[in-house]
Amino acid sequence: MFDSKNITIVSSSNEAFVPHLATLFLSLLETKRPDTVLHFYVIDDKISLNSKMLLNRTVNKYNARISYLTIDESEFENVVESDRIPRTAYYRISIPNLLKDLDRAIYLDCDMICIEDIQNIWEVDLGDKLLAAVEDAGFHDRLNLMGIDSKSDRYFNSGMMVMDLKKWREEKITEQAFDFIDKNPELLRFHDQDTLNAILHDRWLELHPRWNAQTYMMLEEKEHPTKSGQLKWEEAQHDPAIIHFCGHEKPWHENSIHPYRETYFELRNKTTFPMASPTTVKKS
Repeated sequence: MFDSKNITIVSSSNEAFVPHLATLFLSLLETKRPDTVLHFYVIDDKISLNSKMLLNRTVNKYNARISYLTIDESEFENVVESDRIPRTAYYRISIPNLLKDLDRAIYLDCDMICIEDIQNIWEVDLGDKLLAAVEDAGFHDRLNLMGIDSKSDRYFNSGMMVMDLKKWREEKITEQAFDFIDKNPELLRFHDQDTLNAILHDRWLELHPRWNAQTYMMLEEKEHPTKSGQLKWEEAQHDPAIIHFCGHEKPWHENSIHPYRETYFELRNKTTFPMASPTTVKKS
């Protein structure tokens, strides 16, 4: 069983994304209940000692702690990468085996901020599912395009996952994922996300999109193929719980029009990685 008052948060970061990771962690700490303890785990992709010190300083004010996890990089030598999705993205696949003594964890991408108490999904009943997630905004035919035989065409975004680590280990999901990567590199347009969907299709619990309010839905750049799905997107736009700055629209880019850009900067400037005002930030 997992402890409802002690929440495990896992993220993966390299040196460049540590300031965004600090912003995410601060957003989680500012929205949690006073009696809730957050334990952060960071899969460490060559983060400098100085950045770790600054990141620790951000969370120490809230009586939280960070543990750094070392990955076996040789396991990821053959993965498909791109400019936008680095090898680091695959590291989430190894979380169950890195945290062998834990039964549950929430994985969060670095380019997120939390608006609502994370405990509200920490306690979600997964039933016989291996994870809870939100449907990916915009790639509704992805499983069919990959040639995956599934009961449902639902395809989840792997940027936020409530993971049943115990069941993952029992069913050797990590090992299945590596096997799929080795045998199907030509299918992995969306890399780790394609891999996990190929293996866990029909075995995940769908959460309301407000728990992973992705850029496509926030900027109304796409429409959901169903009326009920579109209604949920509109609910997420008006009352998001987790903002996901996915894709190319990042709030720290000079010409960003994301509606939560100012919220990101308000949080960022309270971390130990403050930044210039949004109007003076150069795209990087």
